[in-house]
Amino acid sequence: MRHFFYIALLLITSSLFSQTNDERHLHIHFKVNNAFGELTNLIVRKVYQDGSKDTVLVEKANHSIDIPVNRHVLLEFVCSGHVTKRVAFNTDVPLGLQNIPFFDLVVELVEVDFLNSLENKDELKTLMDFPIGYIKFDVTSNNWYNSQLSFTKTINKLIKKSLK
Repeated sequence: MRHFFYIALLLITSSLFSQTNDERHLHIHFKVNNAFGELTNLIVRKVYQDGSKDTVLVEKANHSIDIPVNRHVLLEFVCSGHVTKRVAFNTDVPLGLQNIPFFDLVVELVEVDFLNSLENKDELKTLMDFPIGYIKFDVTSNNWYNSQLSFTKTINKLIKKSLK
């Protein structure tokens, strides 16, 4: 019994030390706009599935950020006077994929004053609490895609409908 315990302990500890960290990442280039043009001086918050957070202060309109692969991350774009927008990323990629394609992201923030002037503002506020995109990797096309594209289009249609 004693030998079994030592063998089990040896197997457990050797498997812990033999794991290698995956240094690959998804490179995201993003631009944040509002109705008047490009936004600067905003906060981008990376919220990981385990609850940990990284916050980046972005001073220029065009910026890049890296997210480790095989993680689930929510990016929040926060700017004073604007409604926060969220984009979810599932960065699960095949183990053999070494050259991970980058992702171009354009985020359009809506001004709080504008949203409050709309007829269906409560409905839109509720919709905007959810991520406007869920980005996943498609193995067949070897590229990233937004699986929530129809949701994003629904929000845009509701805003345009309110303007009429």
